[in-house]
Amino acid sequence: MLHSYIGRLLLIYAIALILIMAAVYTFYDDWLEPQVSQLESLVVPECETCTYIELFQEEGLQSLATLLDLRMVKTGHSYAILNNKVVTAGDLQWFHKNIEKIRQKIVTLNGKASNEKKGVMVTLWRDVNAGIAISSIRLDKNNTLYIQEYLRVKSEFVLSADNQQIVGDNIRGITSQIALSGLFLLFLGFIATSVIVGKIYHKLKNINQTADHIIKHQDLSQRILHSGGNNEFDQLARNLNNMLSKIEAKVEDIKHISNSIAHDLRTPLTSLHNKLEQLELDEPIALNLTTKVDNIITTFDSLLRISHLESGNAYIVKQQVDLIPVVEDVLDLFRPLAEEKEQTLIMALGVTSVKVDVNLLFQALGNLLENAIKYAPENSGIIISSIQQNENVVISVQDEGDGIPSNKLEDVIQRFVRLDETRNSPGNGLGLSMVNAISAAHQGSFELNNLSKGFKASIRIPL
Repeated sequence: MLHSYIGRLLLIYAIALILIMAAVYTFYDDWLEPQVSQLESLVVPECETCTYIELFQEEGLQSLATLLDLRMVKTGHSYAILNNKVVTAGDLQWFHKNIEKIRQKIVTLNGKASNEKKGVMVTLWRDVNAGIAISSIRLDKNNTLYIQEYLRVKSEFVLSADNQQIVGDNIRGITSQIALSGLFLLFLGFIATSVIVGKIYHKLKNINQTADHIIKHQDLSQRILHSGGNNEFDQLARNLNNMLSKIEAKVEDIKHISNSIAHDLRTPLTSLHNKLEQLELDEPIALNLTTKVDNIITTFDSLLRISHLESGNAYIVKQQVDLIPVVEDVLDLFRPLAEEKEQTLIMALGVTSVKVDVNLLFQALGNLLENAIKYAPENSGIIISSIQQNENVVISVQDEGDGIPSNKLEDVIQRFVRLDETRNSPGNGLGLSMVNAISAAHQGSFELNNLSKGFKASIRIPL
């Protein structure tokens, strides 16, 4: 699983999740919880002060002392209730001995008298390191409660402005830390994912480009590049390459068999043709038999020529050719056939020079023009044109016929493929295959297109 890109991507997300969980746990346990506890010490109001005063007023000193004793057992903090500086309840003896000294020190430091209003808790002394404070609550005119407390804001309900600022700053700090940590982890995940996605994209792009080249150029010798690893894309590339090798071998076998048959049968067919001409048969019968043999020989010749062109063994002489006389010769050759259907042949050349084998170009244009005349309606026009597109010359034969069904455009280029409606007409199904082979031999391409009114066959040849 780890050898695959999907497995690596899942592993990255799993590691990122574990890191986030560990970071959150550590963050909460080591930093957030103490911070929250400190904030609680700032924001929790001491509502017990209200209970102390009400209980003292309603039930007296004994009931208040009982409540404070229970609280002392629970929290471990001491208290003392003084009536005119005499302890009447509690055991805060140490504080009782130093109360006057402490109160005088606070008054001196603050420069003003302590708040002695009834019901207000006043912090008299605190030890930050020990986390405790000693505060006083004025129960009535003569009685005062001195209580040892955790460090917290000693107000009835509302925080002071300074403490509100502290709370706000701490909350903003906590949220900022959380946000920055989350953004950092998300950024790391984005970088890791981008790397994996980039590799996947380039792997797929390589496969698509190779497949596109094979489809466009019918070049089964192409292979998909891979790194030799064990991930799913390398395995896919190897499997596809093996499949291409087997397909290429089968195609070559079929071509070899076809060439062998065509080559081996051509000699006896030629001999048969010669003997038919020597037999003393009725002229119509002899002519019919000779024509059929000629058609078979022509088919085998075309098949062999296509095979030679596709294999690269054909002898091609490329030279700069003037298109005008070549096209004129093609038109002159097929003009009588077009006149029988009252068709008009038109030459419209935008480019008049191209580097080709003139004999192969003549044959290709002849095949295309013959097809156009055969399948275009009577009293229609057929145009041979040429234009420049980027670094290519496009030579087209356009007619006003019904064209070819879109799902058959690729099929009709293959050898011996003929549409059902044309099977009874003369031909062997090799004309367009020949044009395609001639185009490929010039490092070009052959295209068929249905138009809104008509059909166009185009040969694209590099300048």
